[in-house]
Amino acid sequence: MTDTIAPAPVSGRSGQAYEAVQLRWATTADAARLVTLWQVAYPDEPATVADMAAWLEHGGALTLQDNVGRLLAALRWREEGSGWRVDRVATRPDHRGQGYGRWLATKVEASAIRHNVPHLLLSIPSDDVEQAAYYARMGYQVVADDADPAPRRVTLRKVVGGVWQTKVPAERAAAEASAAARPPTPGGGPA
Repeated sequence: MTDTIAPAPVSGRSGQAYEAVQLRWATTADAARLVTLWQVAYPDEPATVADMAAWLEHGGALTLQDNVGRLLAALRWREEGSGWRVDRVATRPDHRGQGYGRWLATKVEASAIRHNVPHLLLSIPSDDVEQAAYYARMGYQVVADDADPAPRRVTLRKVVGGVWQTKVPAERAAAEASAAARPPTPGGGPA
């Protein structure tokens, strides 16, 4: 018998088992644990507790942890302009490929929709073809490169809201109302 608690398998798709995980929103008390996860997931990129705390204070992070409390994956976001800036999914290397990133992204997108956020922005290294393909499969599209002729990062955008969510500017609403009030032209075509 061992003192280590092994995660119980949870049936996912046929032939695939997932560890029992808990999905939860992080608090500022989780900042140091999140930094540790980011350092494991992205060892070449610095992460500090102060930076992580700032993300948590002006946005949030959604985490997946195993049944003994170890963080397996996380996705953080913060408000930026009319949308949210999300960071790349941070997943422990030994837990990649299990769908955790897509699960977190879907939950954050659902939260954005509930908060009437029309889009998400994400920056990735411009030379990382694997991550570009990963986020493209999730619906992100390139919107901007750095002004540098050899950009080090590229910005991606994903529209998460539907037409029911769109806030129509007053000028556009007035123009649409005016167009609707005009009598139809002969033949039904545009004037």
